[in-house]
Amino acid sequence: MAQLVQWSRHRLSGSFACTLLIGMVAMLPLSHCCWRPLAEGQEKLRDAALRKAYSSDPFGCTPEKAASQANKLVSGIKQRTYHSACADHWWLRHLAELNLKVPRHTTVVDVGCNKGYFSATALNYLAPAHGDQLQKFYNSHLKQKVYSRPCGGCNECKQAPAKFPNHGQQTVDVFCYEPSNIHLKSLTTARDSVYGPPDTAISTEAAKDRTHVRFHIRQAAVSNRTGVAQFPVECNTNYCSLDSKSEGALQSVNVTTIDTEMASLGLPYIDVLKIDTEGFDPAVLAGAYAALRNHRIGILSFEYHHLWSRSGGTLKQCSRYLQELGYICFYDGPVLAKITGSCWDNRYELKRWSNIVCVLQGSEMEVVMTSGSFIGRELGLELANMHH
Repeated sequence: MAQLVQWSRHRLSGSFACTLLIGMVAMLPLSHCCWRPLAEGQEKLRDAALRKAYSSDPFGCTPEKAASQANKLVSGIKQRTYHSACADHWWLRHLAELNLKVPRHTTVVDVGCNKGYFSATALNYLAPAHGDQLQKFYNSHLKQKVYSRPCGGCNECKQAPAKFPNHGQQTVDVFCYEPSNIHLKSLTTARDSVYGPPDTAISTEAAKDRTHVRFHIRQAAVSNRTGVAQFPVECNTNYCSLDSKSEGALQSVNVTTIDTEMASLGLPYIDVLKIDTEGFDPAVLAGAYAALRNHRIGILSFEYHHLWSRSGGTLKQCSRYLQELGYICFYDGPVLAKITGSCWDNRYELKRWSNIVCVLQGSEMEVVMTSGSFIGRELGLELANMHH
C-alpha cells in the first residue's frame, strides 16, 4: 500500500476533534488532535472541573474584562498585520533571568526549525556570550545562497537586538526538528560555524566564560503518531508541511511525537517547546499529551492561522485541552492577551497568522506573562524591565 497522509474529522464529547492518520503498509491507529479522548459519561465531570479551575484562577476575567481585552487585541492586529504573527517573544528574556537564579540545564525543542531563527533568538537570551546568534545564523544562510528570502518571514535579520542578560545558562540543549534536506544542510552549516557539532568538547576555561550550547538537528516530522509520511524534502520555503503538494518531489520521512522523543532521548523536562508546522500544530500538541499531563514542559509557543483546517483543530478547543492539563494560554505580542477559561472571547478564532504562548499554571513564568498582558495591566500588575 502506498504511503499516505489522510485527515478526517470526528464528533467527540460534544466538540469537533481532528485526526491525523499516517500510514505505511498497515494503517496506524487514529489519534485526536488537541484532545484527550474521554470515556462516556465523563463529560459532566470534566465540565465541573473546568468551572472550578476557572473560578479559582486569580488572574481570571470578568465578562467586561474579557471583552475589553479582545477589543484591544483585535484593534492591535488591524493596526499592524504582524502584531502577533511576528511577536518578538519578549518573555524569553524573563525565562532566562529566572533560570539564572538557580543555574541549571535548559532545554529548547524547536519543531519546524526551518532556518533556526526561533532557537537562535532564544539562545541570544540563554547564551549571550556567543554574541548575536540570530545574525550569525542569518549570515551563514546568506553565504550559502540557498534561500530567495534568507532574512526570514518576519524579516528577523533586520530586527534590532534586544537587551540580553549579562550572564547565560551553564548548558543549553536545543533539539531542532526539520524534515527538509535543504533546511537541514543549511542549519548544520550555521550550527557548526557558531557552536560546532553537539558532541564538541569544551574546555574548563571556556565553560567559565560562556554557555555550553549543544545544538542537535534531527531530520524528522513531528505529529501525534510515529510512522513514515511523504514530505517535500527539497522544499526551501517557510511553508513546507505534510500537506505540501506543490513544493517539489515527495520523499519518505520519519514521523515522531514529543512523548516518543522525550523517552528516547531521556529528556526529563523541556523549558520551551516551539511548534511551527504549517497547520499541524494541534497534532503535535496531541503527541505531547503525556509530557503536558505530567507538567514536563514549561512553556509552549505555537502558530495559529487558517491552515489549522488541515488538522481540524480550533483555538478554543486547543486552549481548553491545555487548560485541562494545567496550562494558561495567551496571544503572543507586545502585550499578551489571555485566552484561557473566563478570558475566552469568540473573536479569538481569527484564523489569521498569529502566535500563541502557553505557560504552566502556578509557575513564576505565569506571573511574568500575566503581568505583561492586558489583564495584568488592568489588575495593576507590573513587569519590571519590559522592553516594549
